[in-house]
Amino acid sequence: MRTFLILALAVMVTGASFAQEFVLSGEAKTGIIWQQTDHRLASEVDHKREGDGVRMGSKDDAGSNDGRFRLNLKYTNSKGNLGFQSRLNWEQFNNAPTNGPNWSYAYGWGSFFNDQFLLSLGKLGNSPWGSGGPEMWRELEVSSFAGLRFEWKPKFVQNWKNGEMNLGFVLNWYDDVADAGMGRDPTLLDALQETVFGVSYKNDWFLVRGAYRLDSELDQGAARSGNDIKKEGHKLVYRVEEYILKSIAPDLNMQVWALGEFMGIGSESPEDTFSTRNWLFYQVAPGDFTAQARFGLEATGAKFQAFIRPFFSYKLLNGLVVPSIEITYANDFGDHKVWPDSSYLYYDFKPRLQVNFAQGAYVAFEYYYRMLMAYGPPGPPEKRTQWMNLRAGISF
Repeated sequence: MRTFLILALAVMVTGASFAQEFVLSGEAKTGIIWQQTDHRLASEVDHKREGDGVRMGSKDDAGSNDGRFRLNLKYTNSKGNLGFQSRLNWEQFNNAPTNGPNWSYAYGWGSFFNDQFLLSLGKLGNSPWGSGGPEMWRELEVSSFAGLRFEWKPKFVQNWKNGEMNLGFVLNWYDDVADAGMGRDPTLLDALQETVFGVSYKNDWFLVRGAYRLDSELDQGAARSGNDIKKEGHKLVYRVEEYILKSIAPDLNMQVWALGEFMGIGSESPEDTFSTRNWLFYQVAPGDFTAQARFGLEATGAKFQAFIRPFFSYKLLNGLVVPSIEITYANDFGDHKVWPDSSYLYYDFKPRLQVNFAQGAYVAFEYYYRMLMAYGPPGPPEKRTQWMNLRAGISF
């Protein structure tokens, strides 16, 4: 709490001195959640899962605890070539010393040589090569340690379709604080083997970006593989967007994009460390109506699943009231199918009614129902989860 008060004082002082160059933003979200999970094992005994019952919280991208208070701070000097960016998150609203605010990122940056080179130092975030969203917000340079990010933005690519290129690398430390390593002193080679390489390119027609993170010999998977230390493998994230459809049918406001991640590439124990998620989105948003379809292909070890997730929403009364619904159907396949004869892995639906009192201020009620094939033979396999969430949010 003391850290937060000191930060608030610094914000006021800095804002008064550099009002035209300082940006403060953030959000506050919380609500009430009621959850119930029913699952019956072979013994036919009901078991209550952790998280069932009533508690404070928000299901609107606000963490898994009481909610979220977020503060973003951004400063740029009068020349526009030096500054800092930071984000403070608070998701457990109590006075315990270990539950105070934490820094998601906090780094300084400098732009040089006609803005063609950018250097960022500190606890990194806001990656130019991340997967983006929704929901999958993966940035490979993020870790519990400091890092150095170097970006090159060559000007010559602007000559074709207003192109913008960004390529570079990140020097940092291993990305999982739980990993104990091999029990030896780190070397310069260990640090270099944790390097992240990134590239992005955007023009009037499309965007493509991605990042690849190496894995050092020191960064081992003992925390996830028991006592048998294994090499975790490399990591890859990507994002692709197209902008042509909007010009072909501007009234439909069509968008298509894809994003994904591959974790544990080249792992010595892929059944423990390899996973991948790949999502493709198609969306049309003519006027007040939005329709979106998401197609997913995912794997964890040797377990594979695919899903389709349609979403529909409509703005009523000039956007004051917005009803929506999201439906998912998923099935698994391969030798590790949970229930061999099942026609689904899970299905769910999530209706929501949201009232927007002002831009960035809302109250919403959401209901969620999921049926999951959670257990293999002899079963029974089904597990049912449902929750209701009355929540509110303010963005500033």
